[in-house]
Amino acid sequence: MKSSDVMNYLDQLYPQYLKASYDNVGLMIGSKNKEVKRIYLCLDLTREEMNEALKYNADMIITHHPLLFHPLYSIDLDNDPGSIIKDLVIHNIPLYAMHTNFDTVRMNDFLGKKLGLKDLSLLSEKENCGVVGTINPMNLKDFINLVKKEFELKEVSYVGDSDVVIETVGLTAGSGSSMMVDAFLKNVDIFLTGDLSYSRAIEAKRMHLNVLNIPHYVEHLYTKAAKEDLLKLDNTLDVIESSFDSDPFKIY
Repeated sequence: MKSSDVMNYLDQLYPQYLKASYDNVGLMIGSKNKEVKRIYLCLDLTREEMNEALKYNADMIITHHPLLFHPLYSIDLDNDPGSIIKDLVIHNIPLYAMHTNFDTVRMNDFLGKKLGLKDLSLLSEKENCGVVGTINPMNLKDFINLVKKEFELKEVSYVGDSDVVIETVGLTAGSGSSMMVDAFLKNVDIFLTGDLSYSRAIEAKRMHLNVLNIPHYVEHLYTKAAKEDLLKLDNTLDVIESSFDSDPFKIY
């Protein structure tokens, strides 16, 4: 099939009009007419992942976070991201991103189901994002261990009551602290999100809202959901998930 067939299929699943106003999704670089048999999936297209995609002779690369997110005022072909752009052009590899449009439709639902949340509903009607669901009651320690196991995390941080019994959970991956009020109004026992700032943590404490701060990197699990989608399109596609831990934060 052509790269355009893949893009049109994904655009139907995750319409680009659902993206946030600040976002950049869809075709980043490359041709819509490339013959595609092997697709490489990654959260961010780093140099290591570009090299891995070349090693596997990928015909197309799909990322969650767009390579071209902030404006480029120069393209240095000897350094990233310029050298990545050069490789994509030289090897005729289309690069496609599905970010906040994917988040709106599937990311949080997918992550919620990984935790075993039931009766999922929308967290924020205003932002059309996030989920609320229920889980068998458990203490904070057991819930945190569940989150770390299912989301493949090394650590999390927490703000709130350590004696809470968790049954109703709010969740939005990435930077979702703007939806804390929505979580409060939904009367959740705990709200999971990422990129929680100090001031937002203080605000959560004042609201008596329990917040589990999960790394933004949890979104790397998107590759598993995207792989499911692509194999439904064509089960003969060779879909390769990145083998790299591209989380920029290291724990000491």
